[in-house]
Amino acid sequence: MAVVLPSPPATSPGLDGVITKPDTTRAPRVKPTKEELLKTHAIHVQKQANSPENAPRPVKQPNLQHAYPASTKSIREVDIIPLSDLKVNSHHRGSGLILKVISPPFLGAGAVSIVEDEFGNVDKISIYNQNDSSILSGVPEGCIIGVKEPYYTINGKNADGSEDYMICVDHPSDVTLIRFTDPIIPEPLRLGPLLKAAEDWKKAGDTAFLEKDFPTAVFCYTEALDCAEDEGFKPSIYTKRAGTNLILGRYDAAKEDSLASRTGATADWKAYYTAGRACYGLCNYPESKEYLQKALELNSTNPAIKKEYERCLARLHEEETGDYDFETIFKSLSPKSVHLDLGSFTRNTEIKASPLHGRGLFATKDLAPGDLVFAEKATLMPNQYEPMRASAALYALTVRQLLDNPSLCKSVLHLYPGEMSYERSPLEGTLVDGVPVLDVFVIEGLRNKNCFSVPLSTLEDTRPSAVEGRQAKGLWVHASNLNHACVPNTLRSFLGDMLISRATRHIKAGEEIFQQYVPVKSLPDVRNGIYKDGWGFECSCTLCVAELKQSSEANREKRKDLLAQVEKILDKKTPRGKTIIPDATIRSVDKLMKQLEDAHEPEIYGRLPRLTLIYGSNWLVGAYRGKKNYTKMIRHAVKVLRNFGFEIPQGAESQDKVWNPKEIFFSEEWHSLMTIHVVVALRRLAEAYSGLGKQEMAEKSVEAAEFGYLLVTGFKNDLSNLDRRLATPYYITTVIITGITTGITTGITACTHSFVFPHDPSPLGRFCSPFPPYQPQRVRHWLAEPDVAAFGFKSTHVSFRTVVGHEGVFQTRLPSLECGREHGSSGEIGAAYDAGSVTA
Repeated sequence: MAVVLPSPPATSPGLDGVITKPDTTRAPRVKPTKEELLKTHAIHVQKQANSPENAPRPVKQPNLQHAYPASTKSIREVDIIPLSDLKVNSHHRGSGLILKVISPPFLGAGAVSIVEDEFGNVDKISIYNQNDSSILSGVPEGCIIGVKEPYYTINGKNADGSEDYMICVDHPSDVTLIRFTDPIIPEPLRLGPLLKAAEDWKKAGDTAFLEKDFPTAVFCYTEALDCAEDEGFKPSIYTKRAGTNLILGRYDAAKEDSLASRTGATADWKAYYTAGRACYGLCNYPESKEYLQKALELNSTNPAIKKEYERCLARLHEEETGDYDFETIFKSLSPKSVHLDLGSFTRNTEIKASPLHGRGLFATKDLAPGDLVFAEKATLMPNQYEPMRASAALYALTVRQLLDNPSLCKSVLHLYPGEMSYERSPLEGTLVDGVPVLDVFVIEGLRNKNCFSVPLSTLEDTRPSAVEGRQAKGLWVHASNLNHACVPNTLRSFLGDMLISRATRHIKAGEEIFQQYVPVKSLPDVRNGIYKDGWGFECSCTLCVAELKQSSEANREKRKDLLAQVEKILDKKTPRGKTIIPDATIRSVDKLMKQLEDAHEPEIYGRLPRLTLIYGSNWLVGAYRGKKNYTKMIRHAVKVLRNFGFEIPQGAESQDKVWNPKEIFFSEEWHSLMTIHVVVALRRLAEAYSGLGKQEMAEKSVEAAEFGYLLVTGFKNDLSNLDRRLATPYYITTVIITGITTGITTGITACTHSFVFPHDPSPLGRFCSPFPPYQPQRVRHWLAEPDVAAFGFKSTHVSFRTVVGHEGVFQTRLPSLECGREHGSSGEIGAAYDAGSVTA
């Protein structure tokens, strides 16, 4: 029985910004004629034909507030209805459409076509989220399609003010291409086979292949197989279709076709070779090895088989041992080469039910600080590092890869997508009408909840020459099982599409492994609000339990108040390089810091990080560095380490104490938080010891910093990468422009502007991860010439402070803008940790 369901009662802003509700379920008011639809459509198609070729197609990302489930029915299980029965803003459950495409497609975010049913009714359809490897990504005129449980909606207004209606196909599995000879096609829409003989279809497929029209080639080979009456004709067609599917990245189909092409003859080495390559493309290296071995048995001298076999053995070795040459891998990276040919090492971990949240990762053996916990190649990661495009690129890639390779569905679709407005179907990922059932709203949800934001490499991201703010987004299915802790026992880093996880403290076999989802905030209520809004949980790590359930509310409020006082002073007095800060300011900060330290109960924070102290203690290191007061630099650098939760030996704040800073990483009872700023503090410590002539302690501090840098970057690296990133990191959102002329007060007031970053400017939030998952947008500020004239500026000075991984862009029409390393009309402000200035 066909059921018409209204669209969810969503609201959306109109062109004038007013929130309006869509019309309720009803029949369309006035619809254009067939001629009018075709004429309007032809105008748009012609405009597109005149536009530049190879322009990237936009992606329609789902709005989860308007989510609706994908159809799980076959086109043969629904009641076929005419277009005239469609109701506006309705999901026609239990119903379907059989339609003939009567126009060429207009290719935008979706493929828009004009369609006709058996009764001569005509309408417009837009098909979204189809892979370029499918004909459905731009259905040719004359093809027959089936639409299951169609969603009919208003697509806006026409030029004359009338409503524009459209069949909207969001879920890629809700539409199917129907073969010309399929008996389901109504008689008025039947064309009969375009070609009669299998040989004709084969030739058509060969022609399409030579023209690099691979989707059409697959279609023609499929028709040839269906028409073939001679079974001996089919193996060659399977071989051709297997090779074409391999080119398209449809590895499941390539494997299936290649195995179907076997005849029992020696020439079957081709089938096994193709099957081995298909399995390699799916990162199924054991099965790839099996097929390549069979190919070698039949053709032992073929160099191509030998090469693929050696590659496969190398991947299996990596999966078995975790033996990687990370330095060589790093050198192989480039903006155009981010997808690494590597296996994933996960043997030290296993997925099990977690007592905290659903599934988790657990250690299968004892692990020491610095040990490789796992290394995983991304399941899905597009080479798109533009922040505004990265999310859409990952969403599109996920949908299209699951369509092309249904074997991936099991591992990807089991991930948590967040709360859905409807119950998920157990049939998701199963094949219906030849394609897996895919719900794009579920996919967008699991992308949002499970993806990682990644630089080209974490090592490169710590260098002052790195281009800040460029991050891709990817999905690592194994790593997605990690649960969050504010003081985790692992730290992740990236090399291209490879995620590296190292232990930051001792982990026992059977112990759950944790990571930070986002950089932690200093205040427990603030950070738990983020977790609740983003993932729906409240953190129960040792630090959150201590701060929220053991520490008194009065002390929490006292710490918050004192931190605000510290921040107020520090936002005005920032040590830049070795700038000298007035003693009075330092004394004020030191006094407040002592009060803030006393507000941390020893019985609660005895072996835990004291996050609210990190900002101030970092500042004091920088302030005393400017005065070359190495004794106090040591004292406060050690406090930085203690405030990150590392066990510090008694008396280590004294310059005369002999101890080994590297041992802080190996405490079995303390709960520490490892970040790039720990490495910076250790280098500060080395600098201070060296300034006092204590070279042995300086060398030990450098050794500790090198070990910390290994944890941060994923492999051993030279600390010189951090040069010019050693100034105390600060975060401020205001850029102040001061004029050097008369009337300066007016100039300062009128020319104070702010950068707007999508971040809470809480200082600690900036400290606790060397690779924040969300980078700020590149913000541009224009200082117009009339402003300059109004205030009579002869010189303009822009002061700024920022942190690692964040930048702003200052643009001006003034000549000869100087900004750090760059000259010209535009410069990058805020390279890494350095504070600096821009002078025009």
